[in-house]
Amino acid sequence: MIKRVLTIVLLILSITAISQEYKISGTITGLENEDVYLMKLMGEKRRIVDTAQTDLTGAFTFELDTRFDPGIYMIIKGPGQAVELIFNKEDIQFTTSGFDNEDAIQIISSVENLIYYDYLGIKGMNLYKIDVLNSLLRNYPPNDEFYMDAISQYNFLKNQLNSRIDELVANNPKTLAALYLETDRPLIVDPLLTPVEQNLFAKQHHFDNVDFNDTMLIRSTILTSKVVSYLSLFQNDANSQEELEDYMLMGVDTVLNYAQTNQLVYEFLVDFLISGFESIGFEKGLEHIANASSLDQFCENTERKLKLENKMELIKKLAIGKRAPNFTTTDIDGNAIVLDDVVAKKTILLFWASWCPHCDEVMPIINSYYGNKNELEVITISIDESKDDLMKSLVDSDYKWINIAELKGWNGDIVEEYGIVATPSIFVLDENKIILGKPVGKDELKKFLDR
Repeated sequence: MIKRVLTIVLLILSITAISQEYKISGTITGLENEDVYLMKLMGEKRRIVDTAQTDLTGAFTFELDTRFDPGIYMIIKGPGQAVELIFNKEDIQFTTSGFDNEDAIQIISSVENLIYYDYLGIKGMNLYKIDVLNSLLRNYPPNDEFYMDAISQYNFLKNQLNSRIDELVANNPKTLAALYLETDRPLIVDPLLTPVEQNLFAKQHHFDNVDFNDTMLIRSTILTSKVVSYLSLFQNDANSQEELEDYMLMGVDTVLNYAQTNQLVYEFLVDFLISGFESIGFEKGLEHIANASSLDQFCENTERKLKLENKMELIKKLAIGKRAPNFTTTDIDGNAIVLDDVVAKKTILLFWASWCPHCDEVMPIINSYYGNKNELEVITISIDESKDDLMKSLVDSDYKWINIAELKGWNGDIVEEYGIVATPSIFVLDENKIILGKPVGKDELKKFLDR
């Protein structure tokens, strides 16, 4: 009997643990009967994990079970309308008068967020004042009495901020907020140093407070923001775009060298850098990471590692100077198309879709150069799945070049062969089908077409 009662008690406790929920309750003044979304942050990648609706007072509640990982989340209404919160297995309650930066957020309950918003408040105000003083000190006569007063105020603000961070971390050592505060701690350099000395000091000490072995940093934007601000320190070193790229890659090497202490952090940062370089068309950076990656030093074959390895092989295969992968298919009229058989001094491969507004901007530009087939051939590969949408778009535009449509969305054979993840994606090939470039944007495209 005792054994049976004990079993029932353990079962009840087990069910209670599984079903345990935490709540994020908020009130946003003026937001009546509107949908709000809970977003999970993983660096710059954001994923909606829940939806709620405000009532007539602007109040709403999200219920989070134990499957929700600790980290930084965002409650959003739309672009630029977001409240950032730390979730770490506790109930959160807050109010705010809106989404604008100047609208105060009042944390009613949540130890993590009381700490976090205490820090954000003093950080924002002190850094603003320090920036003003920095601008003044760069232009003010150093032999003037007020110059030294400004230096004293600068150092006061610096010490006040650091002291408050020290106090918050010391008093709350086991919180997630303490980790994020320590990692995000601003590096404020000595204003008496020359600009060159300040830049050098910042590079040498930028990551002093970052524990690259702590995977909790992945569940926020703090680490990625730290990396971006570090790479920005190299902007003033270069006298040309080529030099800037070379210095940036030195910075990338430093970041990845730090990150080698932990496989998950390393994978996370490689993924972040590749995604960022892809978005700005930094081909030299992509190829550098693909060739210099240390992924193979890690033994565990995680899903992200395998994806990154495949991605880097694709980057190498599609690098500028490589021969474009050949393909054999038919166009929308049923004509056989073999890329290697196309005769033209220059060939453009354009991956597009009928629903892509940026495609509508670049396609007329390409069409204005299209005419003499011995000079330029254009092959468009549609990402559309709907033949009706595709054909309507083609009829309206009446482009005379080669139109290919696999009608498989992102899973088409050619689309996968070329690793397409966004539209428009453009490849410019020479007469031997060697990749000359992958222009991003209208201006860069025109430069390739004018050559």
